[in-house]
Amino acid sequence: MLLVGANAMAQTPFLAQGQCMQNPDCEADSTSFRDTVSVATKWQWSFGEGGATDTRRNPQHSYMAPGSYTVTLVRTLKSGASETVSKVVQIGELPPEFQEWKIDTTICKGDTLILDPYPNGAPAGAKYIWYPKGDTTQTLKVDSSGCYSVEVIMPNGCKIQNRINVKICMEPQAQEGSKWYFGGNAGLDFSNTPPSPLTDGKLNTPEGTSSIANSKGQLLFYSDGIKVWNKNGDEMTCTFGACAPMKGSPNSTQSVLIVPQPTCRGCEYLYNVFTTSDINGEKLLTVSVVDMRRNHGLGQIIEQNTTLQTPTTERIASVRNDRDSTYWVVSHDYGTNKFRIFHATTGGLVEVSAPELGMAHDSLNKAEGYMKFSSPDSTTGERQLAVVIPGPARNYVELYSFNDSTGTLTYKKTMDLGPAPPIAYGIEFSPSGEKMYVSFQGENGTKSLLKQYDLSLPDSLVIETAITIDSSATQKYGALQFGPDGRIYMAIQGSEYLAVIGEPEGNSLTGVDYERDGANLGGKKSQLGLPNMVQDFTQESQGPGFEADGFCTNEPTTFQASPMCDPIEDTYSWDFLGDGSFTTPSKQQQATYTYTKPGTYMVAMRATNKCTDTTIVQEVTIYETPSNINLGPDKDTCGAYVPLDMKVNAEVYAWINRGRVVGRGRTYNATSTGRYIAIAFNGPQGDCYAADTIEITLRKPPAFSIGPDTTLCRDSSIVLRVQSDRWIEYKWSTGEGTREVTIGQPGQYIVVVKDRNDCYNSDTIKVGELPSPILGLAPENYICIPDGQSVTLDANGREPYEYLWPHSGATTQTITVNQEGKYIVRATNKEGCVTEQTAEVIDKCEPRFFIPDAFTPDGEGHNEILEIFGAYYTNFSIRIYNRWGEVIYATTDIEARWDGTYKGLKVQPGSYPYVLSYEALYYPERNPIVKRGSVMVIR
Repeated sequence: MLLVGANAMAQTPFLAQGQCMQNPDCEADSTSFRDTVSVATKWQWSFGEGGATDTRRNPQHSYMAPGSYTVTLVRTLKSGASETVSKVVQIGELPPEFQEWKIDTTICKGDTLILDPYPNGAPAGAKYIWYPKGDTTQTLKVDSSGCYSVEVIMPNGCKIQNRINVKICMEPQAQEGSKWYFGGNAGLDFSNTPPSPLTDGKLNTPEGTSSIANSKGQLLFYSDGIKVWNKNGDEMTCTFGACAPMKGSPNSTQSVLIVPQPTCRGCEYLYNVFTTSDINGEKLLTVSVVDMRRNHGLGQIIEQNTTLQTPTTERIASVRNDRDSTYWVVSHDYGTNKFRIFHATTGGLVEVSAPELGMAHDSLNKAEGYMKFSSPDSTTGERQLAVVIPGPARNYVELYSFNDSTGTLTYKKTMDLGPAPPIAYGIEFSPSGEKMYVSFQGENGTKSLLKQYDLSLPDSLVIETAITIDSSATQKYGALQFGPDGRIYMAIQGSEYLAVIGEPEGNSLTGVDYERDGANLGGKKSQLGLPNMVQDFTQESQGPGFEADGFCTNEPTTFQASPMCDPIEDTYSWDFLGDGSFTTPSKQQQATYTYTKPGTYMVAMRATNKCTDTTIVQEVTIYETPSNINLGPDKDTCGAYVPLDMKVNAEVYAWINRGRVVGRGRTYNATSTGRYIAIAFNGPQGDCYAADTIEITLRKPPAFSIGPDTTLCRDSSIVLRVQSDRWIEYKWSTGEGTREVTIGQPGQYIVVVKDRNDCYNSDTIKVGELPSPILGLAPENYICIPDGQSVTLDANGREPYEYLWPHSGATTQTITVNQEGKYIVRATNKEGCVTEQTAEVIDKCEPRFFIPDAFTPDGEGHNEILEIFGAYYTNFSIRIYNRWGEVIYATTDIEARWDGTYKGLKVQPGSYPYVLSYEALYYPERNPIVKRGSVMVIR
């Protein structure tokens, strides 16, 4: 409403707009004044409230109370004359604040919520306009999620509004970045997992696009920087008549970016559509505005192609400040090193600063690369801003730090990515901001590349340790864009797929889980561009679940549950061991448990509220906390070093002296005076640790040497000896504590010595090895001496050696012996090394028996008994049978004699079978031997 003072003045009056008292919650709301005299050069306003004045042509003033105010303007004309104009301005009263109004609420699926700004009585004459559908009732029934706002207008034209964000319990939220349209009519829908192809897209463009959905993931509109398409795929109309093409370009890297325009206590229904033109063209940065309240919720363009800056590059990026729900937009000028930082607040879109930082973007090539924000650092809240500056001759990335709260941009460093071509193009950060990915476009015989850079490493190693994830001599790689599913997507020109980095935090080629044909586009084709979005809109949405902190044994592990449907109250119960034993339900979101054993546990959290209940199971790995380290008391000693030992088992060890890591083993030899810190770590982050500190004062010891390096013959030994008598204690690396040690193996040997003044020193000696003769003398040989046998003993030397058999003085390789005993041979090689082996000759005869064929037990005194003779046997037995198979004689004593009787009676003459059994005395491993025969009894 425009009001002019009731009393006409001779001078030209001024205009006043927005004549309502200030809304204390919306500081940008004010009464605006405008002088219509074009020849005025100076202005002095007095607003009639206290001493409030202003000297601008078109000032604003916020009145704190309703009423009549006399506003006076003194204008100075070009001629030098001045005019005074006064006007009474009537400032109206605002509607009363809403009653019992909530900013956010959650309802169960299927429930209905009644929204009413004045449940206890509305002001007379109030009118209402609800967003998003324009309802004009006092109350509104709501059964779906979304942002709802109501504007209350009083008869005096003064109005206030407020919004409420309604959530449906367990329904995904924050899905503004879930709909992607890009390339050749291609698209992806991230409301599904994995994302499904969208094939209804109307844009067909080589490079930059942008799209926007509401918090439920429902498409609002998308653009290629020239046209805007609504959710039905129709070109969006303009409120002021026929739309002109927007000032973006098909060949602009980041041709377009859609950024919400915050409203004071109202839902986001205004969207700034920023465009950058082709760097080879006008170099314009412009903004158009879409109002989603128009055209029955399909939206209309209400402002178009407002120039914000020229000349500009093809770069534009945006982030949200979650502390006040405002948005920052950053662009970069062409020809200089100047950034432009814009702030979209409830007061409108304002350029707040133009810092001059980093390299000048002063060539067409340098003006084409992508610019991207990272997520905010979890500790500092600062974000990184990366700017790709392509070659030729070289590719660069500049890194900056950005503060969401203040909009302050700070230069960090410039990274030289190497020669161009290939040309650096796309860039993206992993969620933590530690990994940075850059795509390179191959040309002139070079390959396209996708590389990962680890920004957590020292600057000198970032480029050196970069990992090449993919390369191609035939395909051109394009934009990189983080998706709402936590993966990074890469455009490949002409491909029916997007490449996908499945694990952006991975530390190796396999660890990043990369697939070139990762996301199917349903037959549509990618080009070089992917949707440019407010960085926060493509972050992974957080659902119900829990986080764990502290993964060490014998220390509390803390579990923090996230609400299922905030602010609906939940109860939580926990199963920490995965054995089905849940704790008693509690309203506390935090719980602790102390694990006593390392391992992987399947922890379950059961959450319940009035709408639903769910159980979340996550794997938690617990690591052993190393035992306490005790380095003992501080030491004041004399020596070359002080041996230190943590005496605990751990995955990683570190010794720290003067702020530097000086050792990585369990033991360490401290070689100088100072303070030493011992730390033993377990776990991937080294969170489970034990530590101790020792102060060492080390005095220089007397000189000490164990002698020059020496050698020993293989399979022999030498004696190492501390010669000087000044040393009284010894500790060898073999573990012995004597003055001398016998060494039988080559290697490096260390001895630590101590004198009577407690001074320590040490020396190392290397013992080499000389070859010894290799013999193959058989260790055991068998002969039967009673049979007159002999055996040849052969030393079997590998090479020509000198031999000596000490028992006889023989010097031949072989000797022949016929006596039991041990026989030694010594062989000497050309190096003088001696090998000695022993062979044992053993008398071992085969068993033997003699059994007569007949005997005559007839009482005549000759051959009256059966005698059996044997030698070299054991476990003897014999059985004699009659013709009916009865055993008539048996014995195990070879000295026993059969007299030819059975049960006291003489047996009849004839032939009697026998069975003889025995074992070889010298060959116990053999089976028993059985012999059968018969003996004749003659009478």
